[in-house]
Amino acid sequence: MSNKFEWDLSVIFKDETEFNNSVNELYKIIEDIKKFKNHLNDSSDVLYNCFKIYEQAIILNEKLYAYAMLNYHKDMSNSEGIKLFKRVEKIYTDFSEAVSFISPEIAKISDEKLEQYLHDEKLREFEKIIRDIMKDKKHILSEEVEKVITKFSEVFNVSENTYDNLTTTEFEFPTIKDENDKELKMTHGLFSKYLKSSNPDIRKQAFESMYSLYKKHINTITELYLSRVKKTTISASIRNYKSSMDMATNADDSSVEVYECLLKEVNKNLNLNHEYIDLKRKFLGLEKIHTYDVYTNTLDVEDDYIEYDEARKTVLDALSIMGKEYTDKLNEAFDNNWIDVYEKENKKTGAYSMGVYNVHPFVLLNFINSSRDVSTIAHELGHSMHSFYASSKQNAINANYTIMVAEVASTVNEILLANYLINKETDNKKKASLINEQLDMIRATLYRQAMFAEFEKDVHCKVEKGESLTSDSLNEIYYNLVKKYFGKSAEIDDLIKYEWARIPHFYSCFYVYKYATGITSAIVIASKILAKEDGYVEKYINMLSQGGSKGSLELLKSVDVDLEKEETYEIAFDYFRKNLKKLEEIVGDL
Repeated sequence: MSNKFEWDLSVIFKDETEFNNSVNELYKIIEDIKKFKNHLNDSSDVLYNCFKIYEQAIILNEKLYAYAMLNYHKDMSNSEGIKLFKRVEKIYTDFSEAVSFISPEIAKISDEKLEQYLHDEKLREFEKIIRDIMKDKKHILSEEVEKVITKFSEVFNVSENTYDNLTTTEFEFPTIKDENDKELKMTHGLFSKYLKSSNPDIRKQAFESMYSLYKKHINTITELYLSRVKKTTISASIRNYKSSMDMATNADDSSVEVYECLLKEVNKNLNLNHEYIDLKRKFLGLEKIHTYDVYTNTLDVEDDYIEYDEARKTVLDALSIMGKEYTDKLNEAFDNNWIDVYEKENKKTGAYSMGVYNVHPFVLLNFINSSRDVSTIAHELGHSMHSFYASSKQNAINANYTIMVAEVASTVNEILLANYLINKETDNKKKASLINEQLDMIRATLYRQAMFAEFEKDVHCKVEKGESLTSDSLNEIYYNLVKKYFGKSAEIDDLIKYEWARIPHFYSCFYVYKYATGITSAIVIASKILAKEDGYVEKYINMLSQGGSKGSLELLKSVDVDLEKEETYEIAFDYFRKNLKKLEEIVGDL
């Protein structure tokens, strides 16, 4: 395999010597930051100088962390990579501890004085972070307590790291067999491919192979997950939030109202999900549709085999509507080792994009030549372009946007890709297949992630009420949600109750709801882009370029999206409804 399909991490650090020199440099900067302690109230100049040095430290710390994490994720069994990652975790803790005085000390400054400071023109670039501290004063603890909490940050990550190691390096999946009794390898990456198989026996075997392992380890995973939930709920209580959801949505520049509005509107429109699942059942000719049947494209018996170069061209063509500057940067990503492409043994599973300030974003894929991989590329490059625009226009502090907005950029790309493929297709059967795929994507991102979000809400609420939870109670909560979301035409397999244990995002509590709000926002935005609304692409790119310099909900409102209003969600459900009707009409004519 050519190196063009792997990351070039030398653009972060050329060698170990440069890495070590940067570690030493960071610790020198940390000592400089400490000198500002007890002096932030002296003047606006002092506050400005502190933030400028803090910004330097953020850039360096981000590079160190990224270099170690990306190396580790290339091969999570490599002892040197593990050692390097553990080292930067300690560095990250030292950095966080050193700067932990900043927010509490600023919080002690009166709002009147801070307003006077903000009249100083040079402090304007740090206005967002200062105003966030002003807003969150009641949640910022004393310097001593913040320091203690920071010291425990490595311990707090143990449950997630242990879960990752357990499921990535220690799971040995039972093999499955094809129709010719030939053994097929089973991996995390191949699981989704097998679930799309036209052979129901392969789908069933893959389902049982996957969830039999989670069943085997369910008690261990339950303890790991509940320790994460308890850490979050305790932190919320200590920091004087009304709930862990309140703390999480506040961190997103979101609101509990957004979370509640999402679940309310999804539950109001569950009938559409039931209709779609029942339509799939009819296409498959089944009396009951199993939970492992919903991922197969019922109108296309085989998943297309896609070469990586073909996937690249498709993504570029689909996103050309965004303009030349956008596609030129995408070409740079493909040509200059931004992407680690193929699935390999012990490589981190899944996919992500990680922005590195003053370098470029890095994309992890586990490409297995599936048509779904094309959508994954478009999705992750949405994150990457967001990082690129934000880093180009904002300082290192303001470039860090919230996930609330990040999932919008990625999902806009997915919708633009889906519409491109549907509109260029002339064969009605293939067109129906592509509409089916888009509906699958929306169902998986809107309904499925909302179901996850409802699970998280239920679990955290029970823990906050002091209820004792076990693997059985978590399984029951999840099983009942699957029944509600799938409807009466579905056969709810017993093993599905272990699916919650397979969701790594649950270790980033209240993360998944942003996928659902993200696709809701993306449908509104993509619809306007596809309609070629005058000046809208420029408006959208300007929103991406704002990074985290403004609140998430404010940024979304700048592109005509208000997530606290039910009308916004109705646009998404109407889009789903129209595509469902279009699919039924096309299939009826075949």
